[in-house]
Amino acid sequence: MLNRRESRQQAFEFIFEKSFNENENEEILHNAGDARDAEISDYAKKTLEGVSEHISEIDGYISAFSVKRSIRRLSKVVLAALRLAIYEIIYVDDLDPTISINEAVELTKKFSGTDESGYVNGVLGGFLRSYKSGEIKKKNNENSEGEAQ
Repeated sequence: MLNRRESRQQAFEFIFEKSFNENENEEILHNAGDARDAEISDYAKKTLEGVSEHISEIDGYISAFSVKRSIRRLSKVVLAALRLAIYEIIYVDDLDPTISINEAVELTKKFSGTDESGYVNGVLGGFLRSYKSGEIKKKNNENSEGEAQ
């Protein structure tokens, strides 16, 4: 069984892969299972589904808080990290948002290098401040994922 960090990285990898093609989530998960011969966590599946379901909303927040770069100029790694963290902050109720941000920064460092990690931290910090102040609300409260593994 994967721990929370491993499940989050797996979700990040699926979100990253989804940014390159329009394959259905099931196809991405199936291909990943075949290619990696690894267990796919429920958390990663639910997170990929949630990000896909709320992609317009999430990308709108990324555009709003990415003041120095347009969303089209962001690397796929940065975009996947931002999508994952913003989804978790809004829709995963039992997860401390600072953990989501820290993990997104670490994933960015691991897959893109330290240059981009500061940018991810800044975008997510601004987003979290607005979210905590009540300026940002869930679009649909029924889609909370509950407990993350």
